[in-house]
Amino acid sequence: MAVAAYGSSSAHSVSSVRGAALQRPIQLFVIVADFLLILLSYAVASEAYRAVATTTLDQDSSDGAALIVGTVFVAIAYFQGVYDNHRLLHLGWQLRKAVVIWLLSLTILAVEAFLLKSTASLSRGTILFFTAIGGVGLIGVRFAWQFALGLSFARGRLVDRKVMLLSFKPLDFTSTRFKDLRKNGFDVVRHFVVGGDADAAEWEREMRDVIRQARAADVDEYLLAVDWDELPLMQKLGPYLRVIPQPVRLLPDYQIADLVSRPFVPVSGTVAIEIQRPPLTVFERFQKRCLDIGVASFAIIMLAPLLVTAAILIKLDTSGSVIFRQFRRGFNGKPFEIWKFRSMTVAENGDSVTQAKKGDARVTRVGRFLRRTSIDELPQLWNVLRGDMSLVGPRPHALAHDNYYDEIISNYVYRHHMKPGLTGWAQVNGFRGETATIDLMEKRVEYDVWYVSNWSIWFDVKILMRTAGALMYQEAY
Repeated sequence: MAVAAYGSSSAHSVSSVRGAALQRPIQLFVIVADFLLILLSYAVASEAYRAVATTTLDQDSSDGAALIVGTVFVAIAYFQGVYDNHRLLHLGWQLRKAVVIWLLSLTILAVEAFLLKSTASLSRGTILFFTAIGGVGLIGVRFAWQFALGLSFARGRLVDRKVMLLSFKPLDFTSTRFKDLRKNGFDVVRHFVVGGDADAAEWEREMRDVIRQARAADVDEYLLAVDWDELPLMQKLGPYLRVIPQPVRLLPDYQIADLVSRPFVPVSGTVAIEIQRPPLTVFERFQKRCLDIGVASFAIIMLAPLLVTAAILIKLDTSGSVIFRQFRRGFNGKPFEIWKFRSMTVAENGDSVTQAKKGDARVTRVGRFLRRTSIDELPQLWNVLRGDMSLVGPRPHALAHDNYYDEIISNYVYRHHMKPGLTGWAQVNGFRGETATIDLMEKRVEYDVWYVSNWSIWFDVKILMRTAGALMYQEAY
């Protein structure tokens, strides 16, 4: 049995004492910060509305609303684990929780005011300002946590839990599974490599030694780093770990993590795990469609001068149509006509379509700039409004390419489980433009399939935000 210790005992002791001393004050600090921020937001909202109001009929006369919303918000957030040390650095999770709990707290205020017949004492204008200012403030303070507490965690000053790490083989601590343990509040005080092929007597001696050292180190929990092919060995660990009162958690490899993160349905005494998700539910489609219509409409209005300028430049550069139309496959393989600014001297739309290459002579002078900046894709905003496409989804390929790749890439057809997108998860991860080899297309398909299987409205927003950066640093031609 191999044992790895993390740091000297004296250094660990100082770190543990310091961490234990800081955990509660940090939690109390962020709780108080949220509560005071909500009170301040209400005061600012009240003053702001009083400054812009043209009448005195709707002035605020109740500061109790801020106390109610602040108390409700902090209470719900506390019981939802928002203030747990190891969760303060999960920015995406924190932002989702903050927005949902903020809206829920305001809803509770409205319901309470209605039931107590006290709506007349609340200024509607102030509440609207309060909703906006408080929401922005709660989002902003979470970005501040990400920066300030991230530095503290990185320096090892905020130890959340001392853990004992067990594995059946030596581990690569530079991998994703392990490199963020300390950053997220896991202080690994010992690492044991337990021999999976040991006999019963040796196994028992090893496990007794593990438990003895864990008790001496006063660990808070155990982490099991187990790969897919080592699952049978976990049955041998079970009887020995039952004697300890601390929690035991699995730190899985990618295959196990992917499986346990999927939704499941109880079936009598067992469960059925969802390997392939169905098409989006009615509510999910409604969410995605609202995002598509809202953003696409706004983009068309704001980008109208750019669209007109691009059309004029294309017309002045070469003869022919400004818009290039080509058939693509959409949701469930249904064909539709995609729109793009014409950037080439050809308009291939048949059984054979050649992808554009670097330095391609078919690309016009104006077209080269349009393709490099992706302005040539902007007419697809019209496809989004029509419902043929979505803002985010697997990028559609020419029918000729669909027919080719469908025969040689097994998961390729899975991309049609969702509407094609103007941008996608593959594109913001570097797989944009030409796919010169089968390996590149397989990698793009892998990202597309992962997106389809893990869709959420927040995931779409994240991809849209990352698209701007991807356009700046990735080359297309």
